[in-house]
Amino acid sequence: MFIRVSALCVAVALICSALRPQRPEIATGVSLAAGIAALAMLGAEAGDVSTWFGETTRLFEQGGDISLAALRGVGIAVTAELGAQLCTDAGESAMAGRITLAGRVAMLSLCLPMLTELARVAEELLA
Repeated sequence: MFIRVSALCVAVALICSALRPQRPEIATGVSLAAGIAALAMLGAEAGDVSTWFGETTRLFEQGGDISLAALRGVGIAVTAELGAQLCTDAGESAMAGRITLAGRVAMLSLCLPMLTELARVAEELLA
């Protein structure tokens, strides 16, 4: 599956580079359509990932808040990366930067309770 998706993306990149000087709006549309098609091609793999995610969630429930935060962090990272790439493909690099920044802020806010707890434990050990 990886080879097919890669081949599609390389072929579309070549087509878009040829279209962009004369018809940039069509190149953007072709690029976005190819991105959606690539994600759809990975749909078959999503079933395996969904099964793994369900099993991993059950394991993380035993690990407490830190495990759940790690799982949420992975979700934030993947979502931010996907959004940023879609904006970059559409020629909106400024928006891609905003999405990346929002993802980083969300990750930091997710980590703040853990950092507070870590500081509290360090203080207890040093006292």
